[in-house]
Amino acid sequence: MAKKVTRREFIKDSGKLGATMVAGSLTLGGLSSFSLFDGNADIAVIEGSNYYGNTIKALEALGGMEKFVTNGSTVGMLINSDFELAGTYVNPDISLAVVKMIFDAGASELTSLQVIRDEYWKRSTLYDQHKDLLSRLKQIDKNVFPSEFNEQDYVKFDKIEKAKSLKYTEVVKKWLECDVFINLAIGKHHATTILTGTLKNIMGVSTRKANVGFHLDSGIRNDPDYLAQCIVDQHLLRKTDLCIADATEFIINKGPEGPGDLKKLNKIIAGTDCVAIDAICTEFLGYEPGEILTTVKGQEAGLGTMDYKNLNVVEIIV
Repeated sequence: MAKKVTRREFIKDSGKLGATMVAGSLTLGGLSSFSLFDGNADIAVIEGSNYYGNTIKALEALGGMEKFVTNGSTVGMLINSDFELAGTYVNPDISLAVVKMIFDAGASELTSLQVIRDEYWKRSTLYDQHKDLLSRLKQIDKNVFPSEFNEQDYVKFDKIEKAKSLKYTEVVKKWLECDVFINLAIGKHHATTILTGTLKNIMGVSTRKANVGFHLDSGIRNDPDYLAQCIVDQHLLRKTDLCIADATEFIINKGPEGPGDLKKLNKIIAGTDCVAIDAICTEFLGYEPGEILTTVKGQEAGLGTMDYKNLNVVEIIV
């Protein structure tokens, strides 16, 4: 039987156990189921200052990386890393934990679908401990801004089934070919879409020409509705198998590059529903999910649900 957990009981239990899951409690809307690392979460929200360890806990709450990455599988990973200021990129401790878990799960190949600069990894105090693992990480060397199409690394689409706005795009081949696609995003502000998050992060697999089209092809520069629909349409090309969103520290205005005002929640979110994860990040930014066009259109397209409270959402405060 599920145990109802009051705020007082939660604090007491977390003191005894060190880490306690509360489905939807405190921050996420007052659901009351209680469990401890049963591995059946749809979405895990981990709060605490050990970002590396808490990323591992998030995956444990979902059932472990082995639930997504099987022995011998090929993995494509997209990390929002190519920014300079705090709160604008995924904390590298999170990314290092994901890399380690992927290889530990037995992946035969791990490819970053966008170039990750050495400076990004070196921001982590754990960099030296992971050099050997990072040496095994492949990259799409040509996918660095401003990237241009080449037949070896990219594929063109003149038609996308069920797309409403996106008529043409150029995307990294490996994104479509890998067995498992893992999306590492940050829940920061964006000037046009309001939220960056997991949905918008998919623009990282596109060439500059394709992304310019997202912004201009409606005939109105940076048309929010058209941009949001193009983002969602591109997701129709390939399902995201696992999303991890960084809500540890993020800018709440002047995104995507900042500098902006920082909000620090020390939270990491993991799951398979990118719409639901973005809905949670939206609330962390101070908006309602229905205000974010990518989230609304993502739900309309069947990519997931904004109503995350109907999912098995567990929160772990460490």
